[in-house]
Amino acid sequence: CAFPRTPKAARARELGGLLVGPAWIWDCQRLQRRLPCGPYLLDGSASSGSEGEEPEDAPPPSRPSPKAGKGAGPP
Repeated sequence: CAFPRTPKAARARELGGLLVGPAWIWDCQRLQRRLPCGPYLLDGSASSGSEGEEPEDAPPPSRPSPKAGKGAGPP
């Protein structure tokens, strides 16, 4: 997240997400591994010892397929 005070950032916080700065993405890419989020957190969205943070060698989270969930709600 480039800016912590946007509607999209607020929604991510509401859903329990962590807000990290763009440097996290660039550093993960540069080092070719997933880094801890703590040092990159924005807006105090969680503490550096956050229980939502994954270990540094954790695989990236799986993403739903683009067709799954498009406009469809629970039955």
